[in-house]
Amino acid sequence: MTPLKDKIQDVMDESRMLVLGAEILVGFEFTATFQDRFPSLPAVVQNANTAALVCMLIVLAFLIAPGAYHQIATEGNDRIELHRFSTRIMDAALLPFALGLGTTVYIPASQTTGANTAAALAIATVILAAAFWYGPATLSKPKELDAMKPHPDEPAATTSLHDKIRQALTEARVIIPGNQALLGFQFAVILQRGFAELAPWLKWVHLVSLLVITLSTILLMTPAAFHRIAEHGEETDRFYRVTHIMVLSSLPLLALGVCGDLFIVLFKVSSSFVLSLTGGVSMLALFIGLWFGYTSWCRARQPQTRIALA
Repeated sequence: MTPLKDKIQDVMDESRMLVLGAEILVGFEFTATFQDRFPSLPAVVQNANTAALVCMLIVLAFLIAPGAYHQIATEGNDRIELHRFSTRIMDAALLPFALGLGTTVYIPASQTTGANTAAALAIATVILAAAFWYGPATLSKPKELDAMKPHPDEPAATTSLHDKIRQALTEARVIIPGNQALLGFQFAVILQRGFAELAPWLKWVHLVSLLVITLSTILLMTPAAFHRIAEHGEETDRFYRVTHIMVLSSLPLLALGVCGDLFIVLFKVSSSFVLSLTGGVSMLALFIGLWFGYTSWCRARQPQTRIALA
């Protein structure tokens, strides 16, 4: 049987693979809204781009959640609950990923083949992705996830400092691609005509979103600089605490930056302040609720005998 710490590392590496795919689509869907030809596209195509963006942002929220759960609910320790949560949340992330991918395929296909063929290609993409991603699981013999369960009064072994550091750094690498995709969009979009046509107050919203994403990226890169400069490459408890704090501190900033630009996209497409604000606030509630609310609730539910402090 695979050791639990290796299962945890595997699920983090798999999250990185999915995030790298998701970030490309997020960058395209944000940028497409400000392209010169976007206003001339049919409303159904514009709405499809917005729907795809929302799907992919949900994917990012799901894929980053295991890192937040690890650092908050289990305080960086390897737990069966962490592996179970990570597996289930990644399973759930694949559905909006498939929907977002298929919807994104519809956008260029509609400009080449026509609406009906584009819709067929989009549906085929969703079905194909779902078949490859969920098919093997349905064909395999069902079994209880993590059948071995610890006794509720049995103290759990503390994860070594070495493993905590490596896992925390991996979790930072899961988050950074999303920051990179957003920063690339936020810097490049300023040079596009669609941005120049925005109302001044929307440009300020974009600038604030850019600044908080920039700060989030600075925080995520701090552990690497701290490790080299302050700790001279040594794995110390202080380095782990800095990494822990920087990773968690970067998440609210990432959420604010994403939702600020989502508000702009929704407003540009719908011209409705209420709809745009509702969409942005709802996405922010999903991010903060999943990353901090649910994980804090899970931590509070755990008996103190099960929590090993670093």
